[in-house]
Amino acid sequence: MSPVPECFANLLAAWNERDQVKLRELVEKSVTSDIAFTDPQYAITGSDAFIEMMEAFQARVGDVQFTRTSAIDMHHDRARYSWEIIWPDGTRFEGFDAVALDETLTKVCRIDGFFGALQPNDDASAK
Repeated sequence: MSPVPECFANLLAAWNERDQVKLRELVEKSVTSDIAFTDPQYAITGSDAFIEMMEAFQARVGDVQFTRTSAIDMHHDRARYSWEIIWPDGTRFEGFDAVALDETLTKVCRIDGFFGALQPNDDASAK
């Protein structure tokens, strides 16, 4: 198994960075300039739009802490991991990301974010 690229640590640090200059530096180290990001609230393309979205989120929610709650599961140019956001009062919000890396395997080029944990399958026809 190959080592996990540093871009994942930089991306997590960017979500927690409140200084705009440092946030931009971390984003530039972690994602491609044409990053595609989707989650239930956003569908954006480009690192500038990604930074604007992060800054707007930070302004809206205040002093929260992003943490990765799982190992990074990787194969080829794909990865997945779980995360949570923790508010100062202890409130937690969880989700997971499925991502794609660029051809050099050093930067993230796509993030598909999902909110909440997957629910168990209770559909009898799927068993």
